[in-house]
Amino acid sequence: MNLLAKFFSPKTAITSATIRAEIARAESEIAAHRAQQEGVLAGIAVMNDSQHAQADADAAAIKRAIMRLEARANHLTVELPNVIAAEEAAAKVAADDSLRQRAEAARKANTKEAAKLLAEYATAAARVAEVIANLEALDIETTAVNAALRSNPVVEPVVAYDAIHRRSPDRPAGERRAVRKCWVYRYPGSPRDTDTAKFQYEAPHEVVREAGIGRDGKAIPVPAVQHDYYGRVLTITPTLEDREVVIERVSFRPGRSEEPLSSVRLPPAFSGEDHIWPRG
Repeated sequence: MNLLAKFFSPKTAITSATIRAEIARAESEIAAHRAQQEGVLAGIAVMNDSQHAQADADAAAIKRAIMRLEARANHLTVELPNVIAAEEAAAKVAADDSLRQRAEAARKANTKEAAKLLAEYATAAARVAEVIANLEALDIETTAVNAALRSNPVVEPVVAYDAIHRRSPDRPAGERRAVRKCWVYRYPGSPRDTDTAKFQYEAPHEVVREAGIGRDGKAIPVPAVQHDYYGRVLTITPTLEDREVVIERVSFRPGRSEEPLSSVRLPPAFSGEDHIWPRG
């Protein structure tokens, strides 16, 4: 590990990440040196003796640099598993310590803090039980009053608090209308008497279709239609008009009732105590 420390500056934390980065840097430099080495000896065929000697010296220097970098990368590669193992062991120690602290905090909370919370629950639940008991008494009285009113209807029956306060209103059925551009086809009425020389027509009827709107904001044209009218073919050309049409229909939906308060269960705060609600 002493040799490993010499590969990095004193302030650099030696981790698996920094080792991997250093291996990658060394390998990159090795590749660059090898390319440089090939370039130094590329023109050896036309070198004189002095140039050849210089090229050999440069190539030797580059080779030594490559050897140092390879030794560095090899040593880092050998040390990397040990560093990873040390990091994993340190992480396990830290995780174990964190879990011990959480367990101690949970133990303390269950022993002391929970007792305070349960005492608060008992006080609040007792108040809730009192409210439910008063509402239950009101329910009983309302039922008795309405029973008496059935035999002596001096006033309207009393509506129970559940219907007043604990039920949302019904949603009635209905429809929403708006004025839209429409194509209107007008058809002639049917003749009342085909035996007379002059037909007397019923009122004409219309077919209204909401117009599609193009990107230019204008109604998209629609073709005329052919209508067989007692052996005569009539061409019905639609006209564009503003008409009120149904754009949404809403179905009936009954109001939602909340769960009855009689279904509430309030167990005791501490072992051995009576149920808070329903009362025993």
